[in-house]
Amino acid sequence: MVTRDEARSAKSALRETLQQVDGVCGVGLAQRGDTHDWVLQVNVQSVSARKDVPPDVDGVPVRVHVVGAVEAL
Repeated sequence: MVTRDEARSAKSALRETLQQVDGVCGVGLAQRGDTHDWVLQVNVQSVSARKDVPPDVDGVPVRVHVVGAVEAL
């Protein structure tokens, strides 16, 4: 089980790692099952962008969602 504080700390490290990766739209936190279990969520534009996202950071699992191109309304 990962606490929200642990996930927040890992999020900073993941954002740094992914800031130069093409196709990453966002990095955030998400709950997994229990309200006290957290993961990192990375939104990417395409399936090919997934390859550069690590499966976990500092013991915190990373979930990847392909969301397509993000545009302002």
